[in-house]
Amino acid sequence: MTGSFLPRARLGARVRALGGLVRALGALVCALGLVACGDLPPPPAAMAVAAARTGPDDGDAWNLVPRTASTLVDLDLAALRASPWSRALVTGGFVEDREERQRSFGFDVFNDAARVVVVSFDTGGGSTQAVVVVGRFDAARIGRAFLGSVPGATETRWRDCALWEGAGRAVTVFPSGRTLVQGTPETARAAIDAAWGLVPDARGGPLGALARDVGAEAHRPTVTLALLVTDDLRARAAGLAEVPPDLRRVAARVDLGADLELDAQAVFDDGARATTTARSWTEQLRELKESRMLRIMGLGPLVDGAELSVAGARVHGTLRVPENRREALSERVLMLLKVLAQQRGQASPQP
Repeated sequence: MTGSFLPRARLGARVRALGGLVRALGALVCALGLVACGDLPPPPAAMAVAAARTGPDDGDAWNLVPRTASTLVDLDLAALRASPWSRALVTGGFVEDREERQRSFGFDVFNDAARVVVVSFDTGGGSTQAVVVVGRFDAARIGRAFLGSVPGATETRWRDCALWEGAGRAVTVFPSGRTLVQGTPETARAAIDAAWGLVPDARGGPLGALARDVGAEAHRPTVTLALLVTDDLRARAAGLAEVPPDLRRVAARVDLGADLELDAQAVFDDGARATTTARSWTEQLRELKESRMLRIMGLGPLVDGAELSVAGARVHGTLRVPENRREALSERVLMLLKVLAQQRGQASPQP
């Protein structure tokens, strides 16, 4: 990469040296996944199933997310492509893999999608995932790609939606041609059921309440995060981030205007636990701001503008990175993400 801040020969050593920072950065992510003022109302003990519709409503991606979801990340890819903060990552960062994505999935998420919602469901000792993609899709092409890349895959239908499944994976394209869902056969069918109104969607549950709490419903940000801190999530976070035992829910939003702004919040069992954790996170944040390695990596702006505060049982985190730090920081984040993607190796196929 032109203007790289580290010689290639030293990149691996620098990344390994970052190992000591990973846990602290993970804690910062938790700290910035926090919640503003006011108490989030507890989810209702039971919710009536929504009235069934005469057809699947995919006018909003949230309509396809069942209320049983425990984690949701909503990405406005159109805004990410348009923003100078993220354009290089979304439109050019992984362009070399575009042909492979077209061949494996029948579309390229970085070019063909306007919005992506990634959802996880805890299954007791594990989790399953579904990915809702909004754009314009050729169902026949999607089907051919799936049948050609998944051994033993078959084509079927579920409530008027084309569905391809095999090897524990599935993809469905809605009749409108503007929405597809990838996941397991079970999560793909559940998304269709939610779109038909046969099961309640996430907007009326705790994830929807969290999103509203950070204003994501009134004004959709570039990125929205809402999650319930379950035992399965704690197990997945082990070794990456220390999750406080009394942390229950997390929400965050990222807005990419001239400046990068993040507003994040976390809900604890009570105010005393929130205050204790906030003190710990504040100390870790101070150490990160003083970290020489973070400065060498050019990632200092990610912590310089971060602030924490406590309101009742919630810790509120904010981050602002000014426009004049954008170009250098975007380049460094892109490089770091590429390195992490290479280290991750071969993961389960996703577009």
